Amino acid sequence: MTYRRLLIGPGSGKLGTDTFLWRSAGGESSFHSDLDPELGWLGDVPRPHRDLAAFATGVFLADRTVGRPKSWHRSIELEVPVYDVAGWDGLTDDLAETLELLSSDNWQLTFTERPKPKKLGVGEHPEVDRVLLFSGGADSLCGAIRSLARGERLLLVSHWDWAGHAGVQKVVAGRLAAKFPKQVVRREIRLSRRSTQIGGGTFGNEATRRTRSLLFLSLGLADASVVPVAPLWIAENGYAALNPPLAGERRGALSTRTTHPLVLTRLQTAVRRLGGRAEFENPFASMTKGEMFAEASTVLGKAEAEKILGVSHSCSHVRYALGTGYPPATQCGVCFGCLVRRAAFHAAGLKDKATYLHKSIAPAAQPHHLRATAESEIRTVRYAGSRGVTVADLLSVGLPGGVDIEDAVSVAQRGLAELESVVEAEPDLKAVR
Repeated sequence: MTYRRLLIGPGSGKLGTDTFLWRSAGGESSFHSDLDPELGWLGDVPRPHRDLAAFATGVFLADRTVGRPKSWHRSIELEVPVYDVAGWDGLTDDLAETLELLSSDNWQLTFTERPKPKKLGVGEHPEVDRVLLFSGGADSLCGAIRSLARGERLLLVSHWDWAGHAGVQKVVAGRLAAKFPKQVVRREIRLSRRSTQIGGGTFGNEATRRTRSLLFLSLGLADASVVPVAPLWIAENGYAALNPPLAGERRGALSTRTTHPLVLTRLQTAVRRLGGRAEFENPFASMTKGEMFAEASTVLGKAEAEKILGVSHSCSHVRYALGTGYPPATQCGVCFGCLVRRAAFHAAGLKDKATYLHKSIAPAAQPHHLRATAESEIRTVRYAGSRGVTVADLLSVGLPGGVDIEDAVSVAQRGLAELESVVEAEPDLKAVR
């Protein structure tokens, strides 16, 4: 079992690469962040949410620095300081099971006493009607469009650990602010893994980042918990949220479970037991991405929807563009996220004006990893389409009691039908056999 720990405080002595130091009063931390451990920049954040952010930070940094073996599964022991040790101790098993759902790893959790902070100043918090996790992707963009079209004042909370993400988020948020003046407030938070430890030593580098969603959610909840409080939206199409396995070998966390209803329900229960605010939901749980795009087209008009949806970013392979001559944030066009995005444009009858590497680079000139991804993903979609989605597929991960299984199967089948349709309609996708 690989050991990692988070420390909060001034820090002293030589630190090994099994430790992440989060300085409480300025100075250099073991990772890059805009935030101090008390989250004072966000306002007067309640202690349960400071603890949740510390926990999620420790999980994310461990996830990013412990390499995956060929067997994929890891065993990680994590130690995190919290204010309410007894409360967190009572959730140890539940949290470990939730992390296993997210990352397919075995987690052993230990909680220690967190040092009491000195009196710190806090930032002024905006008064809004809603907080939205805003990734720069099309789903969170559709959530923003729905909220803003209702006339709500919206706080967009973004997390980034790669500059390309930050750039996309800025562009998309700018388009929203121009379309809906005086309704948009933006909060962009950097929290990313450093390559080296304070004083020397090199951290490991694992790129899968399956637990980033927990960190993102903890930051959104922290912002939403500051007075004046507001509800939080985590916008994701219902098909991707359920993420039914496209093939038997993909039942694990090879595909993300960021907004799976079981994960969200477990986290909601944990936050409430710790005394925090857990007012969050996925407003698109019963819709496919194509249906979300159609709603945006109705609200904005077809031409405007094409423009603003076109600048969003859904690709999971953020570095595939390196060495191709295309900008770093250019989307591959053939990962699961890109295929679902392309399918949504097709299903909604909208023109997709984004540049995709697989569509733009001649087959003979494409890097091997791009061709291999296309072959793997498209063949898997065709296989999944031939077998459909079953109740057993959705129950392989599990569903919370409040989710109707027939509704879940319906949205999964509709989402898969969109995927099948675009694979057979787009020339660059249809050509892959």
